[in-house]
This record gives sequence, C-alpha cells and structure tokens, in this order.
Amino acid sequence: MASRIYCSNIAEELEFWSDRLHELSNKIDRVPSLDKYKLLPHIEELHIMMTEMDDRLCDLMTSCPTVESFKEEDIRPTV
Repeated sequence: MASRIYCSNIAEELEFWSDRLHELSNKIDRVPSLDKYKLLPHIEELHIMMTEMDDRLCDLMTSCPTVESFKEEDIRPTV
C-alpha cells in the first residue's frame, strides 16, 4: 500500500511540473520570433527538460505497482 501511495504522489508531482513546463512553452510560442531568437538556447533546454519529464512520468506509470498482490486468505470467500 505504501508503494502505491508513494508512486501516486510522485506521479502527481511530476504531472504538476510537466503541466507548468508545457504552459511556459506555450507562452514562449506566442512571443515574436525576433525576441525568441535571443532565448533560443534556453528554449531548447526547456524542450529537453519537458521531454525528460514526460519520459520519467511514463516510466513511473509503467514501473510502479498499481495493484497490491493479495494474500490467499484475502481472496477466500468468508462464510
């Protein structure tokens, strides 16, 4: 149970930061091209961070246990 809660908390935090990075990227996309040219190295770094964040979130979703294994007595019907 504790590992599921931990994974859920980490996933929520990564999703929050990923959303923030995507919002920032969308704001930068609306900046005129001449101004973006000055920020190009930072924009490229931002895109790298966004990709890494999204990859880590996908890895977390596939590697963390989402279902606890049941003990044999837990699945036996009670009479």
